[in-house]
Amino acid sequence: MKVAASATKPGSRSRRQDLDAWQHDLTQLAPGKGATIGGERGLSLDFFMHEDRTVSLMVQDPDRMSLALGIGPQETWLQDHQQRLEHVRETWPSEVVETAPMAYEWSPNRKR
Repeated sequence: MKVAASATKPGSRSRRQDLDAWQHDLTQLAPGKGATIGGERGLSLDFFMHEDRTVSLMVQDPDRMSLALGIGPQETWLQDHQQRLEHVRETWPSEVVETAPMAYEWSPNRKR
């Protein structure tokens, strides 16, 4: 399942929109469905859950390579990933600053 196009111009999605779309896709992930993050700006990560709950994972970098893996994740992998996503949401705004379009640095106020 591809993330629906946003109302903004291609390539202008915010980090928050990316995380919102990723969280929505993960919530909908079930056998026979997929989830995608990225792609509008290059690198993309695609998951597809099969009926037996194994997962196909595709990492695509249009300028360099594509990688496909089949994995049998632990039963709690989806819940674990959603917890990590929540941690990113809590940490990202305070730890990272955007210095130019698509260029990021650690915040000078970052907790170490």
